[in-house]
Amino acid sequence: MITLEGFMHMQHVIADDGAAQPIAGEHSIYLITAEMSGPGGPAYNYIVFRDHSGANKVMMSGLVIKRRNSPVRALRGVMTPPHDSGLPKGHFSKIIETEIFRGPMKEYLRKMTMAVEALQFINAQNLNYRPEDKNGDTPNSIAHTLIEAMGLTFPEEASHFWAPGHERILLPKNWRSQYAA
Repeated sequence: MITLEGFMHMQHVIADDGAAQPIAGEHSIYLITAEMSGPGGPAYNYIVFRDHSGANKVMMSGLVIKRRNSPVRALRGVMTPPHDSGLPKGHFSKIIETEIFRGPMKEYLRKMTMAVEALQFINAQNLNYRPEDKNGDTPNSIAHTLIEAMGLTFPEEASHFWAPGHERILLPKNWRSQYAA
């Protein structure tokens, strides 16, 4: 028996290289999970927004940056144009891409706006990054927070990897985007 989810996955055109291409007119959002330093290493999660042709348009991720005159690094959420590889070669290997949204451009742009609003809130907190704090805030916390801010669910299949901080949500429990429906 085919489920609705199974049917939705069949609504792709398979390209010559075997990759699934979305149906024209629908835009999508993906959670990308990559391993650092090879198999079994910590996972790094980031979000990619794709247009109706399947082309990457925007990446959103967490980034750790050095502060001036401080040994404590800062955790920031960033929105950037997509890179060809997405991540530095030789240090990361992509292990899973999970579609977390597919729909019309208007809803896609609303979700993107909700994520940008959450990024601004996160960055205004001036968060610290301390890798020795195993339960602390990390770039993975930012990815999970953005998914929640867009009203989406963190995909179960991406939670099987060791991704420090991925369960932390960096927004208050009562936070709601002004763009939420």
